[in-house]
Amino acid sequence: MKLVLLPGMDGTGDLFEEFLSCYDGEKLVISLPQCGPQDYLSLARAIEMQLLNEDFILLAESFSGGIVPELLKRSPSNIKGVIFVASFLSCPNRYLLPIVKVLPLKALASAPLSKIGHKILLLGQNASEALLSKFITVIKSIPEQILKSRLAVMSQQRLPQANFEVPTVYIQAMSDRLIMPRKSRELCNVFKNIEYIEIDGPHFVLQAKPKESSQLISKAVALIMNHKGNS
Repeated sequence: MKLVLLPGMDGTGDLFEEFLSCYDGEKLVISLPQCGPQDYLSLARAIEMQLLNEDFILLAESFSGGIVPELLKRSPSNIKGVIFVASFLSCPNRYLLPIVKVLPLKALASAPLSKIGHKILLLGQNASEALLSKFITVIKSIPEQILKSRLAVMSQQRLPQANFEVPTVYIQAMSDRLIMPRKSRELCNVFKNIEYIEIDGPHFVLQAKPKESSQLISKAVALIMNHKGNS
């Protein structure tokens, strides 16, 4: 079954490149719109028009987790499973986000010492120079207002008052400094058939550990496919 991937806050899908080269299954990346409203309902409406007219499994990384409930409300029939990667359904940090929203994000992406921050918070201490360079290039390619709009959406995000029975797997990065364990565990209040799989890695675990992550995603896909109702 094809895997449809929604990227994190960058929205481009470019940071999936190495992971996708390691993942053997069929896949499709749907980028987030780089203009217009960035609230989850608006993003879901834009993505809905690009979804496959066949059964698929939806993977949502980080920021895109909030799009999933909106898509399930609107187009549930072909979504046979969901995989969340280092994601969240309510504001991940109510203290940090208001500060970050007023910073010059694109300038900071390549500022002196920024690579240290990227390693500590996002990519892990063992992040290669190639990954750091690609991350900075991608961030600088995104309109500043779009980044800040997505941060504003995150700061206002509340846990959905809904229940979904779709088979779900949450990939929990154990060295994630942005998403605390309690945030990841909140998802069991919304997704009733959820299973958690742990991996030693940072927030951007698909990028930091593409080979290990591809194996884990293959395992998650198998769990969903073997779930009663998808057999």
